[in-house]
Amino acid sequence: MAKCTGAATIYSDICFTPGSKSLPGVRGWVYGISKKDIVKWPTIGGEAPKSLAEVAKYTGDFTLASDKKWHKVALIPNESQLQVESQGTFGSKTFKVTGTAVAPGTEEEITGYIAQANNDEMVYLFIQRNGKARMVGSEAFTPELALSQDLGKAATDTNSTTIQAVCDDEYPAPFYPGKIETADGDFSGATGLAVVVAA
Repeated sequence: MAKCTGAATIYSDICFTPGSKSLPGVRGWVYGISKKDIVKWPTIGGEAPKSLAEVAKYTGDFTLASDKKWHKVALIPNESQLQVESQGTFGSKTFKVTGTAVAPGTEEEITGYIAQANNDEMVYLFIQRNGKARMVGSEAFTPELALSQDLGKAATDTNSTTIQAVCDDEYPAPFYPGKIETADGDFSGATGLAVVVAA
């Protein structure tokens, strides 16, 4: 009787050092871009990973259309989050990646932003507290947006705009350690720090 064959398993110990930190939440901004402004995507899943750390991580950088950059959306502190859940049936399982970005205000600029994005395909990078970028968006699947505004009622209420991006993905909000090109310069998706160009 023939046996099933496939890639060798790479499971290994998952350790947590006592005293180390695993900070919850995301930083005070997200980076976004329209899918139509992406010329070439970084790669993921092309080769058999050698370690668990490589499984859900992109390799390489995004190539963007001429004069296009990732834009930055400022967030209300401690109101935004990134969530991942498994979905589907055995043999065809994927992940549902949901990024909820809550921006302050409901004025013309942010209102115009959600008007433009409402029927667009957007890709977002959520930045973990440690500076690592996680992606909501996929080359293979269509991301969907749920956009809303709440002007509040009382003086103590929040006046905000919520951008919720949901995308199916083969990987659970994969890491993007590559270059993030913005109007303020290039940043590392691995550290969140500015990329220093050698002279």
